[in-house]
Amino acid sequence: MVKSSQYQFNHTLAFMSIIVQKYGGTSVGSVERMRHVADLIIAERNAGHQVVVVASAMAGATNQLVKSAQQFNNAVGTPAYDFVVSTGENVSCGMLALALAEKDVHAMPMAGWQVPIRTNELHSKARIIDIDPTYLHQVLQNGIVPIITGFQGMGSDQRLTTLGRGGSDTSAVAIAAALRAIRCDIYTDIDGMYTADPRVVAKAQFISEVPYTVAYHMAELGAKVIHPRAVECCMQANIPLRILSSFGSDKFTTLINQPAEPRISGIAHTHNNVLYKVQTHDPETGGDILDRLNGLDIPFDMMLRNDTSLQFCGESADDEVIKDVLASYKLVVSREVCAKISAVGAVSTQYFEQILQQFKAQNIHVVCCWSDDVRVSVLVSMDQMEQAVNILHAIFFNF
Repeated sequence: MVKSSQYQFNHTLAFMSIIVQKYGGTSVGSVERMRHVADLIIAERNAGHQVVVVASAMAGATNQLVKSAQQFNNAVGTPAYDFVVSTGENVSCGMLALALAEKDVHAMPMAGWQVPIRTNELHSKARIIDIDPTYLHQVLQNGIVPIITGFQGMGSDQRLTTLGRGGSDTSAVAIAAALRAIRCDIYTDIDGMYTADPRVVAKAQFISEVPYTVAYHMAELGAKVIHPRAVECCMQANIPLRILSSFGSDKFTTLINQPAEPRISGIAHTHNNVLYKVQTHDPETGGDILDRLNGLDIPFDMMLRNDTSLQFCGESADDEVIKDVLASYKLVVSREVCAKISAVGAVSTQYFEQILQQFKAQNIHVVCCWSDDVRVSVLVSMDQMEQAVNILHAIFFNF
């Protein structure tokens, strides 16, 4: 039993359900913003919900920690590196607990290993294996708000791990799944999801509701609002996921679930992708290369493979690792840095020719194109990315 005379808690509140709230770095970027977040937490409690909070490091903190750690050779991917870069979340969770205490709400800052959140041992890119919710339930039953560090876990060797990009989003939805929460809310500094990046497409429309599968592919293909692993976890657990601003109105909220009507939902884009073309000479070599990339948790797509060649698109952040893997085979390899533009949703094959014709008419050179039942993707030169995004958005949203 956790007791404290420091806090006043209304035990007469009849809690009906659990909601998990995740706050990004800008949401907890200052003391005043943390006080505002405390008010959002209290509002859900007053509505009759038990609240579990997952917090990112304060805006800019992790970047500074990464910069400091990378001054040492071969730091990334080591236990010591994870230990350093994970400390930002400890600070924000402690300060957010203080903000709640200031408002007479008992909150407990918790590291991921205290939950515990168990992961594999792939440092800097760990994946969650299991979360035991027993202790969290005990904390909630005692009227305490758990404030859990996002981005962190613990391997079977008892060493701290970090989850890589989007790790706090993934932490939040995995905790929501373990607790069987009725909803997971991702608070950020933007309204929600749009049909395209509003910084690139002036006529981008706000999306109020989107299916899990479409949200997953939009995130995977470049929409930075949510991490694809987080969407995947919610989809598997069938937990509604909301994206909303910490600073705006609830009317601008994107709900990710399973609406009945499939539709074309939006345009996603990424820059600094790399298209690799490899002369393999035999089919076994191509398969072996892909297996090695999978083993290193290196994402790739737009893969074409035959008996004598292999083609795939990777992320520029992984370029050095991919080049090292390919170099070990002593094969002829060509590389081209590109931007990737994708239309995501119920994409009909009838659009494929229309897209290529529109790009040709606008003198946009298509390096490579790909389509399946959830998206059409094209690779173009970096300097034509913004123009290509606007053309693709106009095709699907008729502007």
